[in-house]
Amino acid sequence: MNQEQSQGGGELLKLPQSTQYQSHSELETLLTEERALLLKALAVPEAALTDSFVEDIRIRFNGKKSPLQDFLKSLRVLPPEDRKNAGGKINELKLFIESTLTAFLGAYQTAKEERDLQAEREDLTLPLPTLERGSRHPIAAVSNLLCESFRRMGYSVIDGPELEMEYYNFELLNIPAEHSAREMQDTFFLASEWVLRTQTSNVQAHAMLERKVPLKVVCPGYVYRPEHDVTHVPCFRQFECLVIDKGIHLGHLRHTLDSFFQEVFGRPVKTRWRSSYFPFVEPGAEIDVQCQQCFGDGCRSCKGTGWLEMGGCGLVHRDVLRKCGVDPDVYSGFAFGMGIDRLAMNKFAVSDLRALYEGDVPFLKDFGL
Repeated sequence: MNQEQSQGGGELLKLPQSTQYQSHSELETLLTEERALLLKALAVPEAALTDSFVEDIRIRFNGKKSPLQDFLKSLRVLPPEDRKNAGGKINELKLFIESTLTAFLGAYQTAKEERDLQAEREDLTLPLPTLERGSRHPIAAVSNLLCESFRRMGYSVIDGPELEMEYYNFELLNIPAEHSAREMQDTFFLASEWVLRTQTSNVQAHAMLERKVPLKVVCPGYVYRPEHDVTHVPCFRQFECLVIDKGIHLGHLRHTLDSFFQEVFGRPVKTRWRSSYFPFVEPGAEIDVQCQQCFGDGCRSCKGTGWLEMGGCGLVHRDVLRKCGVDPDVYSGFAFGMGIDRLAMNKFAVSDLRALYEGDVPFLKDFGL
């Protein structure tokens, strides 16, 4: 307790020499004195108050060893006829002390917080620390490049649900429940009819059902498969393209894919098509790009083949068109889906696809995008 407190209020916190009373009149005198002492203690100048002094006031007037507790314990010495009136007087003092201390402590805490805020106020005129400029993630950069290039070709960029109903992810894409092709896409089921989509091809079904033909749409988005190795991760980004119009054939698909890869790699690249099966296209093919790290010689990334599989493509199956409300005798179309991650891996000569997901900031900054 500092000097100001000892002069202004410290003496008031001393307990009285006696709290004993033998009559109702003596009790009233003691209660009046206690009330006056409390008011006098709380009149100490604000500048002299500290946390310890405020706590001393609380203990002195409402603690377990305060005079108030002695008054309550000494009721038994009064005659029975005076005890009831004395109890009422003591209770009045108790309520007065509690309400007065509550108001005092609240005001003290508010004033203290205001002082702390004033002391902590920052100088807004100080210069901000220099922040190092970030860079765009390689996968995001490739995704943005694809979307912008297809917009220039007149395509609409659309989105579709990642949490998908089995009906849109399989049934409408010509993969019924008993179809063996479902084993090829063993995926993450969240409920009996809900899955994390295995390809962005579900957007084909939504687009044909919700939009009018002819259609020219692309859809970038996340897909989920239980795969994890040098060229596969369980969650990756895919880029889907769908065109529906009259007279669409494989020549349109080949031209679009050639333009697609030239836009990605910034130069013509060697590609090859391999006949393959996808339930939602007929005919279907796998499209490979010459490995951009070994250029056909064979390396770890291409598993010694000199080629990297980019995705699948083909003409939209007639059954898919029919199920989605498009007349296959009038309209035809093509579709292809590519892994954006795989494209980024090949474009930037990354040997292990998983390196793009490890959060290695110095590694990602090397791309300078």
